[in-house]
Amino acid sequence: MWWSRPLLTGFRSLLPANILDLVARAFAVVQVGGLSGCGAERGRNFERLFYGICDRRGVYLSERAGSRSVAEQRSASGFGHEVDGATRAVRCITHWELKHLTTELSKNELLVFNSKSLDFLQGSGLHFAKTPFLRFLVSGGNVRDVCRYFAVLWGIMLIEPGRLALPLLYEAVARCAAACLSAADCDAVRDRVFWSCRSLQSVVRELSDWTNGTVTRNRCGPSILRYAKEAMDIQEQIGANVLDYLDEHFPEWIDELADETWHEVGGW
Repeated sequence: MWWSRPLLTGFRSLLPANILDLVARAFAVVQVGGLSGCGAERGRNFERLFYGICDRRGVYLSERAGSRSVAEQRSASGFGHEVDGATRAVRCITHWELKHLTTELSKNELLVFNSKSLDFLQGSGLHFAKTPFLRFLVSGGNVRDVCRYFAVLWGIMLIEPGRLALPLLYEAVARCAAACLSAADCDAVRDRVFWSCRSLQSVVRELSDWTNGTVTRNRCGPSILRYAKEAMDIQEQIGANVLDYLDEHFPEWIDELADETWHEVGGW
């Protein structure tokens, strides 16, 4: 698939190969839909599907549903935050939230998820605290714009139907789709989209620099929402062009990936 291609000159990798493959498959699954069940049952089915993908693709989950830690780190507050999924590796730690609701994702879901991560980071050991902490929220339904803005502000990577997820947009441009974009569009992806997918430590560092009066290249402050909106505009406009490019050069890649995943996990 296109995400296994080498990086083009001027781009750096955003995600490890196994996590990038997992993001692509999660996007394909929510894009084609069709998950069975209602209410809490559908949520459990969504979790089982995600775990099945991880197991089949060799992504080791250090935590699954019911866990109260991330990479074996407990929260600073002592609260027993439930974790849907997490991975631990030398390059990064990932924290996953899985939502398949009958209504739009609410702001409270993002606020709670973000607070959990901060609590885990504050209570973590030094090695964990120094390892990039990446967050992903996979939604089987629509997400409101205000929630998308919040996700960008805090570096939470949303995977939802109908929009090419920001990490996939970046990796597609970095590996092949730059050919369909202008130099200015490539620069926008390289800057805004990469920033939107930053680690939790990067967000905390930005806040620390801002409160200490360090303003060079810092995007905090009254104008920060503008940057989030620009990232969403890039996702909507440039993302549509990139999807067209991928559909032309890798026909039916989403359906094929979903079908392959279907057979690997035994359906959903």
